Amino acid sequence: MPRPTVLLLLGYFDWFSGYQEAALAAWLPRYAATEVIACDRVSPIFNDAHLARLGIPRRYATGTTIENNARVTRFRCHEKRAMVWSADVRPYIESHAYNLIIQVMPGQAMPLAGSLAQNRSVRAVLYGDNSGMWSHLNPVARLLKGAAFAVSKGMAYRYANQRADHIYGYTPETITRLQPFTPHGNPMRLLPLAFDPDRFFYGEELRLERRNALGYGPEALVVISAGRFLARKRLDLLFDAFRILHTQSTEARLLLVGADDTDYAKQIRATVERESHLRDTTTILPFVDHTELNSLFNAADIGVWPSLPAITIQQAMGTGLLPVIPNNPWVSHLVHDGMGIYFNPAAALAYQLSAAVSEAASMARSLRPQRALHNRWFSAQAITECLLDDAGLLERPLGG
Repeated sequence: MPRPTVLLLLGYFDWFSGYQEAALAAWLPRYAATEVIACDRVSPIFNDAHLARLGIPRRYATGTTIENNARVTRFRCHEKRAMVWSADVRPYIESHAYNLIIQVMPGQAMPLAGSLAQNRSVRAVLYGDNSGMWSHLNPVARLLKGAAFAVSKGMAYRYANQRADHIYGYTPETITRLQPFTPHGNPMRLLPLAFDPDRFFYGEELRLERRNALGYGPEALVVISAGRFLARKRLDLLFDAFRILHTQSTEARLLLVGADDTDYAKQIRATVERESHLRDTTTILPFVDHTELNSLFNAADIGVWPSLPAITIQQAMGTGLLPVIPNNPWVSHLVHDGMGIYFNPAAALAYQLSAAVSEAASMARSLRPQRALHNRWFSAQAITECLLDDAGLLERPLGG
């Protein structure tokens, strides 16, 4: 019996991002012949300084290559406001046979080519829209943004959903926000952002090795926050919490990962240098690759994300790290059964973090491997199998 053929259709596709599409592209080839179609540009969410550190150009070569066991086909595209389009994509799709077309983030425009194409394929549409994207705007601007969304992307979403067999949202809020654009009788389902279990995992030897390299003693309680340094992520609240924590435990250490050359990152560095207790206990690192990020999550004990959702939460949880996250509809689906701690965003984060630390300290270290195993329910493997199973295409993976 021939293996099923799957198309992963996107606007932007960057392996280094660690986003949902990269995790899916890494795992789909184990179950199906996989092709990725995307534009020839790096997502504008990554600035030039970030790309320079990674040694990645702003544009990719067009054409088809084999990458990580998947066919990757890139088209030269027109780009406007994080939307890309190529008139060549639809006829290309129609000239190929796919059992399943997975359209990731139709708001990037090019995934809509999968809805326009006349292929006899099962179609699955994935959305990640959430109000966290607009949280830094004032109330009037947020209202206008929502109205513009309903008239522009909302119409495109309605069309994509009418053609779709399965519709998924990354968060509970995604489902709520997009329900008006979903046909009656074909409701959206939750499909969480996934981490790649080949890249993010727990290892006791790795933990000890990285802690030694960072100069952390065996008693050090390491709090990590990872992701791009943005003002709306409220790292200032994390500093407030850590100041209190450090008065309670002199072994507390703070590890911040994701610094760049923006003005906000410079402010963060200045704050650390200005205060002696922060300067002596805080380590700031730039963007790192997935191998290094995995080792840093292993070295830490608690991860804190004060305000916004981030893929690094799931990646950290893949290592069994104890997350401290706000109880909001962006991340409220991730933690249950004692696998992490929610705090009330309306309450003092400093108090919540102190409580989280006390609870974490009371947990036996042997629970960490159990947390890592438990959290595989939203690993890329589990998400891939869910998509294929819903499409009636799930078979044993290669080597399975």
